[in-house]
Amino acid sequence: MLKKIHLENFKALKNIDLEFAKFNVLTGLNSTGKTSVLQSMAFLKQSISRKEIMYNDYLLRLGEYREAVHKHDMSLPIRIKVSLSNSSEDLDYDVTAAAKATREEFFINGESAWHWDTQAPGVVEPWDRVFLGQAASGYGGGVFAATTEMEFKVTTVLQKFMADWFENMLYLSSNRGFTKYSYPLLAGKPSIEDVSKRAGDMSLLEEWLANLILFRINEAKRYPDAKKQLDVMSERLSRLGVDASPYVLGGPSVVIDLTEGDMWVSAVNSGYGINQSVSSIILGTLFPSQTLITIEEPEMHLHPRMQKAVTGIFGDICNEGKQVIITSHSVHMLQSLRELVENGTLAPEDVKVYNFEKLERETKANNIDITDEKLLNSLF
Repeated sequence: MLKKIHLENFKALKNIDLEFAKFNVLTGLNSTGKTSVLQSMAFLKQSISRKEIMYNDYLLRLGEYREAVHKHDMSLPIRIKVSLSNSSEDLDYDVTAAAKATREEFFINGESAWHWDTQAPGVVEPWDRVFLGQAASGYGGGVFAATTEMEFKVTTVLQKFMADWFENMLYLSSNRGFTKYSYPLLAGKPSIEDVSKRAGDMSLLEEWLANLILFRINEAKRYPDAKKQLDVMSERLSRLGVDASPYVLGGPSVVIDLTEGDMWVSAVNSGYGINQSVSSIILGTLFPSQTLITIEEPEMHLHPRMQKAVTGIFGDICNEGKQVIITSHSVHMLQSLRELVENGTLAPEDVKVYNFEKLERETKANNIDITDEKLLNSLF
């Protein structure tokens, strides 16, 4: 589970620390840095998947380093430190990316277990590296703190745990719906690399997302123990009045359509609000425990009643051992989240709400009490 994130010089975020719970909301005026928090983790996710620092890839495009660094100051380094906990250890992955260098460090229970610096003297083959295979310029050098073979094995296992956590992390933007009719059909869990062989950049993420949804649905059908997840998914979609209907359409393609009552509706002709909600509800339900689900403005195109329904579904997903972080401008979603705490669906400690404000181009995030209805209304 994600516990904390520390950001330095990333876009509008000069120096910020955030702690997270099960259900987290980042609110505040436009262009105050809410989305940048989600993008910082997506940036690491796509970099780890490519084994090198990637400012522009399948999840997001940040532009050049100058555009991603605070105030476009090329002399500043970008630093992102992500802190997780599993059942027994606290883990930190700390990345500092400068214009021409990268340093990584991995901590176990606060103690440095491994580090790598592209500017270290000499060239060392990164044969045991889990994260960035070749970042910035050159391999550089690094060291494990382990002094025994067992300590070394423990470090690499925990590094793999964190890398897998990034792989499973869902980053869903409010405009990621089913905008095309046909998608390539891939065997097994779809990878970005496999999809990219069949698709252009503009449709890549949506094709990958559609394949991932189909894969998860088929996976739930394939294993009897997972069948109950399909039932839960269907019940949650029914709160929005729809069900998902994926099927193969002649040749190497698959179609994701919706059913409203007994009537078939092509996904591309369904309303944007329902369209964008389907992916987060399906994947949020079918993904494994410990998954982090990040969503930009899930209230987009949704009627206030639907916004409240979706908030309730996210609360249920959090109670399955998953974690949700959303950016939101919706007083309806925040009020609905307050009601979930007041009726006991979520405990007060399960919820974190941050209000973002920008003063002189520097962002501050204030933790607010979700049960303070007067304060919530004052924000809007």
